[in-house]
Amino acid sequence: MAWLAGTAWVRKFRADETMRIEPEPGAIPDGNYPSLMVYVAAHNEAERIEACIDRLLEQNYPNLNITIVNDRSDDDTSGVVRRMMEKSDRIELVEVDQLPDGWIGKTHALSVATRKPTADYLLFVDCDCQLVPGAVQAIMHKSAREGLEFVSLWPMLDLASPSEKLITPPVSWLLGLYTLLGSKSAADGSQVVLGNGQFMLFSRSAYEQVGGHASVQAELAEDIILARKVEQLGVKRWVAWGKGIYLSQRDNNMRTTSNATTRVVIGSLVHPLRVFHSAHVILGGVGTSIFLGVPAAIAMFFWPESLQLKLVAASAVVHLLAMRYCIRRLFKMTFLKVPSVFAFAVGGIVTGLVILRASWIITGRGTVRWGKTHYRVRGSRIVAAVPAPAR
Repeated sequence: MAWLAGTAWVRKFRADETMRIEPEPGAIPDGNYPSLMVYVAAHNEAERIEACIDRLLEQNYPNLNITIVNDRSDDDTSGVVRRMMEKSDRIELVEVDQLPDGWIGKTHALSVATRKPTADYLLFVDCDCQLVPGAVQAIMHKSAREGLEFVSLWPMLDLASPSEKLITPPVSWLLGLYTLLGSKSAADGSQVVLGNGQFMLFSRSAYEQVGGHASVQAELAEDIILARKVEQLGVKRWVAWGKGIYLSQRDNNMRTTSNATTRVVIGSLVHPLRVFHSAHVILGGVGTSIFLGVPAAIAMFFWPESLQLKLVAASAVVHLLAMRYCIRRLFKMTFLKVPSVFAFAVGGIVTGLVILRASWIITGRGTVRWGKTHYRVRGSRIVAAVPAPAR
């Protein structure tokens, strides 16, 4: 049923028309442009932070400045940023040395950096967010023209590692289904309640209205909670695809990928029963055509008169077709390389096991890691930081 619902949704979804935006890389005329501060929280990003800053400086939006928040890094992140500050006066560095109790690292870092925002707009991006030339200009142009005060873009993902190729597509489908089927309207992105921390743009007024990152200090999925606050306040918003605007490369090992998935699932789904049910949606969904359909098709050669076997085989075929259609239609908008049905099914089994672990952690047992800190959680919120397990 979930796959049929997803298929029905992607059939009517007009993403190419209403939830896409093209970059504006060309020269822009002189004029008064709203000021924009771009915030990047960086933890041990010495190898990537220079490229990130270069991409931001290459944007053609004239009134853009950059704040890098160095969050307790053990490497030379701070040194790299300071060397770049010598070349451009548009870069600012904020150092965060401690993490107070009850806070998540990234959320605290961004809260420190935005205590007294002065820019008209605040854009939060991750270090691996590879903006194309003209991306910022296009978003700011649309925001000013339509009076938007909150914009968030789904990432275009380049899955580089085997673990990301296995786990990311199934969990993206699951969370996307929850988000979009629960929206009032998915036609133009104006009613989709979604926040993606890799790319979130606020007007200063909207950011102050929601209480900034200080209002979500203990939330595992702070971006989703901020988006819900935006919706509750009636702030004019737009959610769109990042295809053609920015790319995010995922190249993590199995441990990091499974931990990130656990964190996102817990923070997004909140309730233990919903998390537990989601594991069954994934495991049952991908297993239907493989573990029921194939044996049923083989058994029909021995018992051709069995109506039950025919129904099972027919259901598996319908499921497989819905699965293939939904994967290709939806994932071509979010992944550089669309996974095959077989790869998705195998990944779904792995993802289901990861989500089962999340259903255990969300009840207060076990821990989830973010950065260098391990947390015990209840629902979507952290309740305590715990010492890292000995290696």
